[in-house]
Amino acid sequence: MKYSLSTLLKHKGYVRVPLKKAASGHYICKAVLNGVSGDFIVDTGASHTCVAWDKEAHFKLNANKAEQQAASASSTEMETRHSEDNVLGVGAWEGRELEIILFDMTSVNNALEQLDVNAVDGILGADVLKETKAVLDYNRNGLYLKI
Repeated sequence: MKYSLSTLLKHKGYVRVPLKKAASGHYICKAVLNGVSGDFIVDTGASHTCVAWDKEAHFKLNANKAEQQAASASSTEMETRHSEDNVLGVGAWEGRELEIILFDMTSVNNALEQLDVNAVDGILGADVLKETKAVLDYNRNGLYLKI
């Protein structure tokens, strides 16, 4: 018997989250952080889930200055803040006591804007992707999370 990826994963307890493929090539999903909906880039290379500085109040984050700085492929030594004990929902999955890293995402959103892509609120990182045993279906623009 031949199963599709979707059917196989659903039998194994996964739920599908639709992804939007942006003109930039990024995959974007909807997520709910502390009860507030936002758009997040799915980034397997980001170690942590992140939110833009200017969205701290919007997402009801209680952030403190982080002792460590962050680095990305495009920049080094970015100042960060972190917020603990957050609730993040992606599709039917919900994570509690999640740490969120905040940093200045201006350069990210400026680059997206140049490609006529709407600004994003944050980045869904490998911390969540690993915890949910995520599977990306690039062919059908879907993210599968085990709940």
